Amino acid sequence: MLLLHLTTLQILFLILAPVVVITLLVFFVVLPIKQYRIKNHFKDYCHKVIYKVAFDEDYYLINDFTFKVDFKTITIDHLLFGNKYFYVIIDSYLPGDLIGKENDKSLILIDNHNQKFYTENQFQTCKTLIDYLGIKTGISKDLLIGVAIVNNDCKIGVESNSKQNFIIHRNKFKKLIKTIESRDVGKINQVQMDNFVKAIDELNRKKK
Repeated sequence: MLLLHLTTLQILFLILAPVVVITLLVFFVVLPIKQYRIKNHFKDYCHKVIYKVAFDEDYYLINDFTFKVDFKTITIDHLLFGNKYFYVIIDSYLPGDLIGKENDKSLILIDNHNQKFYTENQFQTCKTLIDYLGIKTGISKDLLIGVAIVNNDCKIGVESNSKQNFIIHRNKFKKLIKTIESRDVGKINQVQMDNFVKAIDELNRKKK
């Protein structure tokens, strides 16, 4: 047999060569393509994660909710209606590490080349959207939770003690909702919930 005439080193090479080739293909071809798709279709990836939570828990979900307040057109990427809270959700793909504090006007994004840029503070964006939604609908702010979803490879180094607004990785969304919905507070009255959902849905349809 051929293997009998091969040295140990040659046999090792025959075994490892395919592994090395596959590893290089994954590292230089598969992963970059996947990263490119996530970057350019991040909203769709977020929608799938949020929709699964809505489907599994029988929650109501509205995407791209648009309304007007004081002549301003406001858009919320996703509205999720839980049993105890309403979730005001935005999504952002951030190519780097995010640092700062929740009350800063802007956050700092450090890219892969260690360059620093000012970027949107998602905490402040969520707070503003909650304010506008409360004004327009009359929903108590105590029932509104702001969630900013970012890509899993973005390192989040933002200091915050907030229990109302959060910046999380996409793969942590389900766990966050489960944790918040497990808080020791009463569920929203079903009649009140139905009225809120209908009012918001009608408000959204008028802007389509």
